[in-house]
Amino acid sequence: MSIAPMQRVTLIGLAERKREILRRLQALGVAHVIMRGAAVEEDRREHLELRAALDYLLDSPLRRRLQRPGEMPELAALLETIHTNRRRREDVVDRLTLLRRHRRALAPWGEFRFPPLEELGGRRLWLYLVPLGRREAIDAIELPWAIVNRDHRNLYLAVIAADEPTPEQVPFARSHTGGRSLTDIRALEQAAHGELEELDAERYVLTRWIASLADRLARAADDAALGRVMREGDDDAQLFVLDAWVPRRAMATLKTLCRDGDVALHERPPRPDEEPPVLLDNPEWLAGGEEAVKFFQLPGYRSADPSAMVYVSFVLFFAIILADAGYALAFGALVWLARRRWKRSVIGRRLGSMGLAMSGGALLYGILLGSYFGLAPPPGTPLAALQWLSIDDFGAMMTLSIAIGVLHLIAANALAAWYARPRRLALGNLGWILLLGGGFALWRVTQGALPTPRLPWLALMAGGALLVLLFSRATPFDGWRHAAQRLVGGLISLGGLSQAFGNALSYMRLFALGLSSASLAVTFNQLAVDAGHAAAGAGPLLFLVVLLLGHALNFALALMGGVVHGLRLNLIEFLRWGIKGEGRPYQAFANKEESTWIK
Repeated sequence: MSIAPMQRVTLIGLAERKREILRRLQALGVAHVIMRGAAVEEDRREHLELRAALDYLLDSPLRRRLQRPGEMPELAALLETIHTNRRRREDVVDRLTLLRRHRRALAPWGEFRFPPLEELGGRRLWLYLVPLGRREAIDAIELPWAIVNRDHRNLYLAVIAADEPTPEQVPFARSHTGGRSLTDIRALEQAAHGELEELDAERYVLTRWIASLADRLARAADDAALGRVMREGDDDAQLFVLDAWVPRRAMATLKTLCRDGDVALHERPPRPDEEPPVLLDNPEWLAGGEEAVKFFQLPGYRSADPSAMVYVSFVLFFAIILADAGYALAFGALVWLARRRWKRSVIGRRLGSMGLAMSGGALLYGILLGSYFGLAPPPGTPLAALQWLSIDDFGAMMTLSIAIGVLHLIAANALAAWYARPRRLALGNLGWILLLGGGFALWRVTQGALPTPRLPWLALMAGGALLVLLFSRATPFDGWRHAAQRLVGGLISLGGLSQAFGNALSYMRLFALGLSSASLAVTFNQLAVDAGHAAAGAGPLLFLVVLLLGHALNFALALMGGVVHGLRLNLIEFLRWGIKGEGRPYQAFANKEESTWIK
């Protein structure tokens, strides 16, 4: 649960062995190569075609079992077959779209064919759409006409004339239906659907090569990365020099590679003016919080890793917002059923395990709240004995939400203070801890919840404000100029007191969203019962429809609120207080995993 310490390394080796050494370094996957602005080579045509072919097969709704046959067809021929299938399928889909559009436009006119010109004496049929409000204008048309259909918006008018009537003769928008009848259009649609089925069957057969293509694409990506690093460094005719950042824990492995490859290695810790890349180091069961932090902002290299706190608090916030044990079980079931999908990648496994933890936390909170799909357990049952909280106790739930918010902000400042030590800036964070804790205690005293007098808490807040005033800036105590800068900086920091107050109150959204979720669940239960009683014969069916649709809607809204607002409170309120600076991600020069291409 920390930011991995880095070492700056310089590798020096024989220029003639550079590719071999870099291949081994890439296989090792521990170095973040320092790129000095070398031009990034565009992917080769074959690489792009390979990626497009693999994406096309991965998008197939049905796939064959992944396998690696002993003999794979020649790559160029396989890619041509896949791309031919894709192009033909796109053409068929476009054709079907046009045919469906043509059929919908032609359907109001009915089943007809244009008669030969000689049957109408050299005249033609001209078709027009007439808005219902302009019905009177039809009577002024001097040419032969007939209304062949009508709907809630238009009249469908047919006019007979040798040449297309002028706008003065027929002042309406002409309908272009083409020369095919509805029967012809439907026959073309059926033929196109048959062709599409054949192409989908061929695509399904081609999906057997997904694993092989992913392996080829991974190797191509590795070659491209190797080519970029090959152009890096200060090389001459005999030697190459390459700079990189390496996690300290991987230095022993790198030294082994250097000894075996006859490569000179120079290492040193980062200087104060250097910003190494950031590699968050967390156990796998906490790594879901790490992915959430990466989604918003990486902390600076010399800051704290908030992953563990984000993980725990996100699970807690999600549970409070979901506020129902039944919904928690449903969410856990969805995550569990999707495990084969999220287990395919590292990020998926991390977020999937975090999803299971969110479900478990929400289940525990829902049991304590005594809510099961909006229903309370009957009195005297074991589930009723486990109910410790009530969503209807507004005062207690609001106090709980604000207390969680204050503790969250205190934890953020404690984290910042721990990583700012032994610098005096840590005292500024300590001042905010005293201000937040003292302010919350003072509020509880005014409510009569704490029997203590107000004076100790006011003194605690005054001491916190003094620490914030004196230690919010890193300027030294060596003269009146720096002292003035320190005081001005402290006053600016104290100006954030209103923001701290607003941040703490923003945690009331936990209670508000939890209350809305629980209330909607109860409301939908009552609506379903009322609908069932209102309809005599179809009562049970109507009851089920209202119940399922209502809970599905409420469940979706609760999940959305739990994720969005959980992220907001963690990544805005918490990180604003606990994290200083922004880091750049550690990107190891490593071989691409084939599994990352297979979704």
